Amino acid sequence: MGENIQLPMKKGFGATDRVDDWWTSPLAMATYLGIMIVYATWRGFMEADFWVFSELGLSGGQGGAAGTMAIESEGSHVLSPLFSPLIIPGGAGLGGPVPQFLWWMSPAMFILIFPAGFRGTCYYYRKAYYRAFLQNPTACAVSKPWNQYKGETGLFLVQNLHRYFLYAAIVYLPILSWDVWQSVNFHNADGTHSWGASVGTLVIALNVILLAGYTFGCHAFRHLVGGGANDWTGSGVARLRHRMWRMSTWFNEKHKDWALYSLFWVMFADLYVYGATMGWWTDLVFWGGVT
Repeated sequence: MGENIQLPMKKGFGATDRVDDWWTSPLAMATYLGIMIVYATWRGFMEADFWVFSELGLSGGQGGAAGTMAIESEGSHVLSPLFSPLIIPGGAGLGGPVPQFLWWMSPAMFILIFPAGFRGTCYYYRKAYYRAFLQNPTACAVSKPWNQYKGETGLFLVQNLHRYFLYAAIVYLPILSWDVWQSVNFHNADGTHSWGASVGTLVIALNVILLAGYTFGCHAFRHLVGGGANDWTGSGVARLRHRMWRMSTWFNEKHKDWALYSLFWVMFADLYVYGATMGWWTDLVFWGGVT
């Protein structure tokens, strides 16, 4: 049996014999993910009651009781997905049990760990940010600035939590769907309810669809419903698992697209809500609404 011969490769950061624009893909991904991370971090802190953020959002009195987190000016409740479920520290409902020493925190800080954890440990996103930010590898046949890749050891063992973050992501889908339901319930001045829909309704409804496609196409979900199965037809449960596995496989074939588009739309949905609460535009009601 012959010896393994390592092909020669130029050494040094970005050194390569490639003549194509190999750097465009990792640069574009680093820019895209970087913008999304910065935006989500900024918005997550905006409703917090400390430092300069105390002049913004909820604590600054913007946009009514829900601050810049939800559009309520048109009689409905269009909640940004970055702040759902809405946990207002010290407030009634979900915010009531929050200890007082945590009341300075933004509502997003209580929940973003779960969607951020799901995306951060996602198999596709690992590939994306390993290449874009960690240069492991930058691109095929391109020299890396670090030592050889040693696998997901040490700190990267946290990636094994992906399947547990998946469970949380599945729970989020009905919560976000409830927000869509809330957005079609309009509150009249006399205390009655009427039905309607606005552009904000469509924005957050599409967000649920994109997140569902991303979640149900997850490799861990595909394994959850079909992994270890030796029988697809022997019982009703087996046939159900087969149908779910085929559905997940269909989504999984475009997992990259679902991952990137859903990430963009979450941020866009929040920006839409933020802009409406700041008076940049009005959430147009195209059907029904306040009577």
